[in-house]
Amino acid sequence: RIGISCLFPASWHFSISPVGCPRILNTNLRQIIVISVLAAAVSLLYFSVVIIRNKYGRLTRDKKFQRYLARVTDIEATDTNNPSVNYGIVVDCGSSGSRVFVYCWPRHNGNPRDLLDIRQMRDKNRKPVVMKIKPGISEFATSPEKVSDYISPLLNFAAEHVPRAKHKETPLYILCTAGMRILPESQQKAILEDLLTDIPVHFDFLFSDSHAEVISGKQEGWYIGLQFKIWDTIPLNPPHFHQRTLFSYMTSLCCPNIKPLKNSYLSSPHVGT
Repeated sequence: RIGISCLFPASWHFSISPVGCPRILNTNLRQIIVISVLAAAVSLLYFSVVIIRNKYGRLTRDKKFQRYLARVTDIEATDTNNPSVNYGIVVDCGSSGSRVFVYCWPRHNGNPRDLLDIRQMRDKNRKPVVMKIKPGISEFATSPEKVSDYISPLLNFAAEHVPRAKHKETPLYILCTAGMRILPESQQKAILEDLLTDIPVHFDFLFSDSHAEVISGKQEGWYIGLQFKIWDTIPLNPPHFHQRTLFSYMTSLCCPNIKPLKNSYLSSPHVGT
């Protein structure tokens, strides 16, 4: 029985008796209503949790990103007048172009447990000292004698930022990746030979035969793998590819012997191609 009453100047009462309506239909109807209400409540609760979580997550990420930006923008220009600052140059010769990165670090404190505090050099406007040219170095496979001229703008750029008095003690690394790996070994050697012959004539950087090489896909993969292991500890979004490349060669600068870390630090040896 369903009863409805309303209070007006006079009291009205209206009722419906389930005559001719099977009881089983009423039971099913009640079940449907109860299930619908529960489903609506669960859906409302779920969407409320999702919305709150997304909003909170965005706020958290925004706060972390703002803290990161604060740290980055607060980085001062590299003090090139400080004689205790050391410098290093890495040229990344990729398939589409070549980039030069200039790094700096203060004198080591002598504690064997402490690593060098290597950072990317900043110019007077606090911008990273980076320059890119195109095309890739592999485009000179048939004219290796032109490679040193091709790479000279990058080295001139680095030479302008590194104090002149530091040139002779500043290591220069030229690391070639995918574009060079697909060339025949004879063409690779011709390109590297031109670099090793001509660069010391025009630049005073610390540059030996072992500082110019074509790194393997496996070696490059290890650098990227190590970089991701380290970035896992930083509450920011994964870096872009150019950041991974930069970190890879910064790692090769300060940790040239990566092999002992294979089994102890990285999770899988099958990285790279």
